[in-house]
Amino acid sequence: MRISGFTFVRDAVRLDYPVVESIQSILPIVDEFVVNVGASNDGTIDLVRRVASPKVRIVESAWNPNLSFGGYVLAQQTNIALFNCTGDWAIYLQSDEAIHQRDHKRLLDLMAKYRDDERVEGLLLQRVSFYGDYETILNMHPLRCELVCRVVKPHRFVLSRGDALGFTVHPKYKEKGRRIRVIDTGLDLFHYLDVRSSAASKAFIEQKSKLWIAGSERNPKPVEMTHYYYNQFPRQFVMKYRGDHPASMQERIRSHQTRLDLDSPHWRTRLTTAERKTRLRTKLVELLGWRAAPGRAGRKIVGTYRRGDEAFARSASADTKRDKAGAPDNQCGR
Repeated sequence: MRISGFTFVRDAVRLDYPVVESIQSILPIVDEFVVNVGASNDGTIDLVRRVASPKVRIVESAWNPNLSFGGYVLAQQTNIALFNCTGDWAIYLQSDEAIHQRDHKRLLDLMAKYRDDERVEGLLLQRVSFYGDYETILNMHPLRCELVCRVVKPHRFVLSRGDALGFTVHPKYKEKGRRIRVIDTGLDLFHYLDVRSSAASKAFIEQKSKLWIAGSERNPKPVEMTHYYYNQFPRQFVMKYRGDHPASMQERIRSHQTRLDLDSPHWRTRLTTAERKTRLRTKLVELLGWRAAPGRAGRKIVGTYRRGDEAFARSASADTKRDKAGAPDNQCGR
């Protein structure tokens, strides 16, 4: 069984993406790792070359400025890397994601089990999104109970879609695709969404808004850096994480200087109208579990190994003690 890894990246130095750590998190279990490096002026390609492994294969590309709306350029760049994969399976990591080494064997076992199963075209992982530091996670829709397909069979006419969050299957690359058939592995995907210095976070948010609509709903005004992390999301949307991290991230974690205080008075607590709606959707997910989780329309789960929501469950006790009244149980049912 041959396994590929693949990703795309641009401006990783300026935006402080942990792309090297991301690659290293699965390098021991892949036969090749394809990195699509977009044209950058900050030394991104040299950063990727620091991964001194013959498994790493760099593909260079230019981002199409006409695809900025809707984040579609992200799917395009994902597909460039995917088309260069030669494995029976291909593990997709965005440049701020990582997989824990404790899950390597389980992932290999599942890939071996379903390698020749025509009913299965991908594997799901639960994405746990970190915010501000490595002990704080976001706990609201659509990041609560977020299942994402990150392992696919490249030869099954699989294509990245939308803003590169999921995949669809296009038999013989026909225009009209269908939902990808997947197995829920029950494993976690570590997503370091916004764990940077404040300056790098400001650049990250501003760059991200350019890939969708300028002045998006979340950031209608220039990013305010005063108490930045305490203002971007309300206190109700974050919680403590008490688990560990992939080994490849340890040095980066030790050098990170920002620490969020969940008891700080600087947290914003007043919700906007949009955030109140988000909180209601989150409660619906807490009630119905994976049946109400995002991404349902883009996949068909044909089997599951999930037995709970461990990443959130490990983090629940502190917040539950802090606010027993109306506190979620942080369990996602099936």
